[in-house]
Amino acid sequence: MNLRGVFTNFVRYLMLNYLSYPFRVKVLKKKVISSYGEVLVAKGHCLNREGKKGFRVSKYLQELACYVGQQLTFDEGRDNLKKIGGINLTDKQLERICHEYGQQLEEGLKADSVVVKDDKLHYAMMDGSMCLIREDGWKEVKLGRVFAEKDMMTIKNRPIIRQSDYTVHLGDHESFLEKFESRVSHLTNMVAIADGARWIWDFWTENYPEAIQILDYFHAIEKIGNWAKIAIKGEHQAKLWVTLQEQYLLNNQVGEVIVSIKEFENQVLTKEGQQLVGYLENNKHRMQYKTYQDKGLRIGSGPIESANKQIIQARLKKSGQRWTRNGLQQVANLRVAYHSDRWDLFMTAIKMAA
Repeated sequence: MNLRGVFTNFVRYLMLNYLSYPFRVKVLKKKVISSYGEVLVAKGHCLNREGKKGFRVSKYLQELACYVGQQLTFDEGRDNLKKIGGINLTDKQLERICHEYGQQLEEGLKADSVVVKDDKLHYAMMDGSMCLIREDGWKEVKLGRVFAEKDMMTIKNRPIIRQSDYTVHLGDHESFLEKFESRVSHLTNMVAIADGARWIWDFWTENYPEAIQILDYFHAIEKIGNWAKIAIKGEHQAKLWVTLQEQYLLNNQVGEVIVSIKEFENQVLTKEGQQLVGYLENNKHRMQYKTYQDKGLRIGSGPIESANKQIIQARLKKSGQRWTRNGLQQVANLRVAYHSDRWDLFMTAIKMAA
């Protein structure tokens, strides 16, 4: 080390150890919030970074803030941190930290990449849930869920899925599908179950023609039942008719259902009848439910409907909540990472930010 370096280190030593405490705090140290309360750290320390990503909050507490913020409203998260850990973060600090790391995920800066091919059977489902956006009113948040057959189990007659991979997007379906495809592109054996939206079937047909496409059985029955309430006089008679159609569907006899609808309308279909027949005709090849069940496959999209409640509605659709577009997407990204067992993405992001 040259003389200049020795002198510089000596001066630094004197400043840190012999200058008055108030002077050192003002010039060399700043307060940083940690799980142990406020601590003083020197300028240049990893906890004292300047700039838009510098929260002056410890790495562990940033991770904890993201976890609490995606589970609870920001004011509830603030109160829980104070009550349980004696940690003094404001709701605005929680919000800012969550938005920062949620945006990093949205931009894909720390996203993992799936490259290993997987030939195990997987189910893939898509659906949406409406949330209130300040700029636009009620808008659909699209959600995708992918899970392996091996991760399905039943406990006390209740189906349980041990692990799932989620995708979330507020916006058009094209942008959603770009995200969703990154979660399925490595899979070679898929069953796609959906409620009949055209853009969903177009995606599977054009990109994954080898995937088995199944129209959600319960959605089909619901449509048939709604038509029966309009077309068939007498509630009891309508229920009996719907029960018969269920038996037809479960026996690969969609054609019989179509004939039965036409018979009730005396061959002159109302607008509702025409729509229902068109729906069944277009999805005949996706309604071979006996064949699917004989192969041990699911025929319902219940997992994506429950995921909408758990991932979207439980946090993002609370009473009185109104989100900015970016804010909702960022917090939704946090929830998806947590429920997809990809929380390590945040640990990596936080370490790099610090």
